[in-house]
Amino acid sequence: MRKVILICLSLMCGLSSWSQTKQESVIIPEEQFSVFGCTLDDKPAVVVANSSLRKFKSKNVFGWTCSLVIDFKETAENNMPTKEEFDFVLNYFEQLDSVIRGDKNHPNALFLARVTWNGTFEAIWQVNNPEIVSQYLQSIIDDKTYPREMDYRIEKDSKWKKVKWYLQKFPTNTKTEL
Repeated sequence: MRKVILICLSLMCGLSSWSQTKQESVIIPEEQFSVFGCTLDDKPAVVVANSSLRKFKSKNVFGWTCSLVIDFKETAENNMPTKEEFDFVLNYFEQLDSVIRGDKNHPNALFLARVTWNGTFEAIWQVNNPEIVSQYLQSIIDDKTYPREMDYRIEKDSKWKKVKWYLQKFPTNTKTEL
């Protein structure tokens, strides 16, 4: 486990508003990945979830969910990607993931899951500062520097309700640690 100190800004209200810097110590668990197959809308899906986040205590520190969807160009049976297409998109995702997470010792985002399904690759992170991630992803879209069509959304989710499925859905008897 890693211990991380995050700087959080909080507004104090009184006669006048002012900000105060607050440090919070957060323990980030070592990543462990569980892989499982399932069916979504009658189509096969493959999910890779960071199962070490199941019992993560500081959810409010990473209280924003970022979902990035990348469209595959080349698909095969059941609208799943060809091996070459999957490898290409996975390589691009890894580049994005590195920037989105940020500093390994003081990450801005925690990788939660990725889903390959119905011609798409979806990646999900829990984020501390959504503005940094939004500016980065929006600059790629605005500059048209993406190799595949993509879109993203970032939503407030301090209790991780929107991503609960990814942390509870997979059966423990089929769990594969990578």
